[in-house]
Amino acid sequence: MNPFHHGVAITGQEFCPRPELVSTLRGHIDSNQNCVIRGVRRIGKTSAVLETLRTHKKAKYIYVNCWGKLDVDSLASAIYEAFLIHQQRQGLSIEKIIRGFAHLRPKVALDPYSGEPTFTVDTRADTAQDPRSIERVLDTLAHEGEKCPLVVVLDEFQALLTLPQAEALMATMRGAIQLQSHVTYFYLGSTRNLMDQIFNSPDRPFYKSAASVNVEPIERSVYIPYIKDKFATGKRGASSAALAAIFDAACDITGDVQQLCSEIWNFTNQGETIKTETVPHGLERIHRAEHESNSRIIELLTPGQVRVLVGLARVGGTSPTSKEFLKASGVAQPSSVTRAINRLSDRGLIYNSPEGYRFFSPFFRTWLLTQEL
Repeated sequence: MNPFHHGVAITGQEFCPRPELVSTLRGHIDSNQNCVIRGVRRIGKTSAVLETLRTHKKAKYIYVNCWGKLDVDSLASAIYEAFLIHQQRQGLSIEKIIRGFAHLRPKVALDPYSGEPTFTVDTRADTAQDPRSIERVLDTLAHEGEKCPLVVVLDEFQALLTLPQAEALMATMRGAIQLQSHVTYFYLGSTRNLMDQIFNSPDRPFYKSAASVNVEPIERSVYIPYIKDKFATGKRGASSAALAAIFDAACDITGDVQQLCSEIWNFTNQGETIKTETVPHGLERIHRAEHESNSRIIELLTPGQVRVLVGLARVGGTSPTSKEFLKASGVAQPSSVTRAINRLSDRGLIYNSPEGYRFFSPFFRTWLLTQEL
């Protein structure tokens, strides 16, 4: 069985220990401190939070993914549905949930993969697309928090900025949350500039309303032995140079390291040693699988934006207006590069880090290097 996992949250024995991060998060739970948790996609934010909650002796939690919500109603429904799942985890029978929360008009179905019950609710009559109606939803969580310590995890929180009347919605949420002394809120976000906009801008409702935690890559001294042990479960060895090449290609991003290792596992056999020359074959498999979606992205960009992307892939994003970058990208003017970078950032393809502009997906970068664009 392939021991590598990506695209899903990992807890328990599969979780690579991150004692300092887990200790920090546990401290915020114990002190009822709301917390904003930043980190690029697939770095392991959700896994770290869920592992912290799994191992906490007292706290219960409600998990809500804000990504893809279109309006106040869909957000309210997602929170209520997570609340009902929490009730079921607490031992309340489905029959009692349906009777006790009849005003939500809950419906129950079985997840086809896990076999676990899932809930859907109808809140349209209650919310009426009014941002202020979210206060009633949060009041439900406040009452629950009075029964036992409760953590509400709002993942991809920056997505709320795209909702209609986002400012009014966030003002209402902030007003309700600041009065909840028995509920701890964890706001997770993968787009740093948008999370900074929410929590660091003085004119925003959530300004300085939460402690800040940055989730960084796991140190190689910890993560490489973990990955090596995973390969060993299938009687596969891995050279130090090969592991370094894997981490370099994945830019040390936790989930991307796992994805590349998973591909390498799939075409190697017991008794083999993973060598440096093995790694490009794993990348080729990822490139083939993602070629169609990557090509569609390129089709939606202007020629100038594509040239800037290729330049970033070739020479990096430390100095995107330098002569070296202009030459590598084939763009004549620094101002054109700046405009293209802003647009590419808005599209979620790149982000600005302390080390310069980087790709959200390191394998999109390696794919670009194989294309004639």
